[in-house]
Amino acid sequence: MSYFDRALKTIRPSGMGEFLSKIPTVTFDDLYGIQDAIADLKVSIIEPFHNPGKYIDLGISPPRGVIVHGPPGVGKTMLCCALAEELGINFMLVESSQIRSKVVGESEKNIARMFAQAKANAPCILFIDQIDVLAPSRGSTNTSENSGDRIVTGLLTATNRPEVIDSAILRPGRLDQIVHIPAPDQKTRLAILEGYMNKMPMRITPDEVQTLAQATEGYSGADLENLCREAALICLRQDITNTEVTS
Repeated sequence: MSYFDRALKTIRPSGMGEFLSKIPTVTFDDLYGIQDAIADLKVSIIEPFHNPGKYIDLGISPPRGVIVHGPPGVGKTMLCCALAEELGINFMLVESSQIRSKVVGESEKNIARMFAQAKANAPCILFIDQIDVLAPSRGSTNTSENSGDRIVTGLLTATNRPEVIDSAILRPGRLDQIVHIPAPDQKTRLAILEGYMNKMPMRITPDEVQTLAQATEGYSGADLENLCREAALICLRQDITNTEVTS
């Protein structure tokens, strides 16, 4: 079945075509420095999916919706993609720009169509990226024809700006679970650098990695990945026969 397992990663249900974006194949093992966020999603989504009886026995319901927030580049979207990979179920990645419309009533129609597709392809994780674009604070001047005032949903979402989201979206019973991924501190940057460097033929001492972690204050996880990639490219530009990246 291994060939079919690999094929399933690229051939998706045709009914998901309208909203399906290109989804990277990523697992929790590919994510560095965000173990707390991974643990939160395991408790709020993965465990209820596999063992719903645990929550029933405790007299509680699993979260109906989750919002993952943090600054750009910390791994919000990758975390949600890895979640779908971990569960092995359908995954709909929707950009808010695919739904948002200046035409009155069109955004609501797009949302209804999106949820209908997710239901038709159940079990399915529906993930909307940049939910703040779709559902800004009510009465915000950023709304188009105030269509945002009429959009209230419960779903798995990510945003860089939770403070501008309509407060109705954040009420209990809608987005019950809030997962925060902060900008990486020095310890986290060290873990991220070590994670990427372990995948590369790298000749660098632990002290040098520590110094690099200190020198990259303000860098996001995506920035650190690009830093490692650029170092490898510079190494090849210097000598195409190089087989190791050195400090």
